[in-house]
Amino acid sequence: MCGGVMKILMLGWEFPPLISGGLATATEGLVSGLTKLGHQIALVLPHFPHDSAEKIEAINPHLTIVSPEHPFNLERISRPVDEAYVASGGLESGSYGASESYRLSGKKSSESSADALQMLSHYETAEIESLTLSPEERIQLRERLVQYRRLLAQGSEEQSSNQTGQWTPLRSDVSEQTEILSMLASDVLRIENKNIFEVIHAHDWMSLKAISNLKSTSTLPVVLHVHSTEYDRAGVHGNQKIQAMEKLGFHLADRLVAVSNLTRRILVDHYGIDSGKIDVVYNASNLAHNKNKTHIRKQHSEDFDDLVEKTDQRTALISFVGRVTYQKGPAYFVQSAHRALQIQPNLRFQVVGTGDLLPSMRQLAWELGILDKFTFHGFQNSKKVEALLADSDVFVMPSVSEPFGIVALEAMAQDIPIIISKQSGVAECLMHALKVDFWDTDLMADRIVSLVRRPRLHRELRRNASREVERFNWESSARRCVDVYRKTARRTIKL
Repeated sequence: MCGGVMKILMLGWEFPPLISGGLATATEGLVSGLTKLGHQIALVLPHFPHDSAEKIEAINPHLTIVSPEHPFNLERISRPVDEAYVASGGLESGSYGASESYRLSGKKSSESSADALQMLSHYETAEIESLTLSPEERIQLRERLVQYRRLLAQGSEEQSSNQTGQWTPLRSDVSEQTEILSMLASDVLRIENKNIFEVIHAHDWMSLKAISNLKSTSTLPVVLHVHSTEYDRAGVHGNQKIQAMEKLGFHLADRLVAVSNLTRRILVDHYGIDSGKIDVVYNASNLAHNKNKTHIRKQHSEDFDDLVEKTDQRTALISFVGRVTYQKGPAYFVQSAHRALQIQPNLRFQVVGTGDLLPSMRQLAWELGILDKFTFHGFQNSKKVEALLADSDVFVMPSVSEPFGIVALEAMAQDIPIIISKQSGVAECLMHALKVDFWDTDLMADRIVSLVRRPRLHRELRRNASREVERFNWESSARRCVDVYRKTARRTIKL
């Protein structure tokens, strides 16, 4: 454990090219940083295509991906198994049976699980139980996983296609996905041998079931990486089931990694976590990717310094990139656009992303009479997002509560001046960004207009920001995480 290469069991939720939010980007960046340092990772995901996993593993030999479609160590799990034993909850030497330990009233819960449960009210415990599968559903899920793996192990694509096709979940909900993650993680530990891994690195509340399971069957230290909380996503009106699940997970983990001091304060103030249990590790930006500016950006930036003289000839483009949800403050973006247009009419606004508030965002723009000034691109892949960002003159992130905000770094890496909410983690660590309170749409509009009307300010901000963003790289974040792993392991051994 002292120095040298570590072997890490990582529990994830999404991974590129399957992206629904910033968690995939952060997981990819951290995996890249850790493996570049030589560390070995087994990344467990509830869903990831076999072909994509093979391509990624071929490029990165330090990474092993585990999913229903891409089982771990397939040749060792393909030998015959006892049907009765599978039905009873185990696969060979107990790989899946351990997941029963998650049942909060069961006798298999570890002491650490019991201690964590004491932090919850009866109501919170009931809320967590409501997110779990029934015993019958767990057995059915195990049987389907075993059957699907057998078909894969037979090596007959035709037979697999005829009988199962691609892996399809029964319920397509969070409960089943978290159960799959737990089962697969147990499988990895059983096959690989618990003593080979040195730490479990889990991401966000979706990995709680697996954490509870693994802590009851192994002594490996668990580091839980908190990228976002339900309080961030929905404020005081968040999903109480998820909040209860988060609270249990935060107390159950041996140590927490928060993506910002903002997140750290939320963990302390709203979840009752001891601040001494939390380390802050900032996210980063893939500069090699983002610094590769497109021809659109080059053409667009050539004449920006002359914008004051060309106000009648050219329209400045202001961008919002992210999920269109309460957390991201889309209404404040529209309101600031309305105010900015009253001062500077030759502005256009683009929204890259989708979410539950997209219809109301469009409705608000229509009510304010500025819908014709907006372009809504919907969800886009990373290359398209980069191209759309490259075409921007100003980037605005008006988040109500943003744990970090990787997209702000991505904009900076494209030499785009940024306006960010003070209620964001990234605001803690940036100097060359304009910062406003998310609710202060007058000031936000003033900052937009100032950047458009003052080319010198625009030029200096983007020049300094381009240099500043180079400090944020995933290898540095990975080194900080490794320090946390080793510190946690030492504390666990002493206990």
